[in-house]
Amino acid sequence: MRRRLVVLLMAGMFSAPCLMAFAGQAVPGAPPAEEEVAPPPVRRDPISRYLIARGNDFLDIFNIKLSLSDDLSVLVNVRATRLAQIGFGRFSGTKVGFQGPSAGIYGEGRTEVGISVFYWAWIGRKTSPAGITEDAQKTNRFFGRVDDIRAAPTYREFYDANRPWHTIGASFALPFLPGIEAEINPAEAVDFFLSFFNLRGLRIPPPFHKVDVKGERVPAPGCIRWHGQEEFEQYE
Repeated sequence: MRRRLVVLLMAGMFSAPCLMAFAGQAVPGAPPAEEEVAPPPVRRDPISRYLIARGNDFLDIFNIKLSLSDDLSVLVNVRATRLAQIGFGRFSGTKVGFQGPSAGIYGEGRTEVGISVFYWAWIGRKTSPAGITEDAQKTNRFFGRVDDIRAAPTYREFYDANRPWHTIGASFALPFLPGIEAEINPAEAVDFFLSFFNLRGLRIPPPFHKVDVKGERVPAPGCIRWHGQEEFEQYE
């Protein structure tokens, strides 16, 4: 009796269904095991996408950077387009920048001097992907490759500090005191108004694109962000 019981138990253990289950296979005729399905990506409705794009177009009008200087920073600049500007000084320190919808924390070294079109600005910025937003990293708003922001020979000239000729703003910095750099872009303001109609023929050219400056791809001065029409933007 015991032998027959042992034989039956062994036959049951090594039967096909058990072997298939041991091998991790489904038993024929049994319902398939439920697989984990990744949730579908969140897709905003057209109204939400439109409102977010218009909000980003509005933010493009303003550039604000708060700074903390070292002990030798003295910088003053007043600008009402490139034709009417005056400034002088140098800056070295840390900045928290809000350039349109892009934001980041970075180190900066800057020297500039001049009046009207006879204005020179050299700038070096150093940051890391962890210190800036994804949008800032994609557009390279804050310039990532600088060897040493304290060494004047490594400063880089970015087209009058990468400012379009029509911008209006001011910069101010003193040793160990909070400083500020604020700017308004009238072209982005016009683009914000035209963006409500979302007609490609009405947008202000050229759309956002990068140019090569001494081996680094940086935003071209005067280009416009077309939020909601990113297919026109050239990041690489």
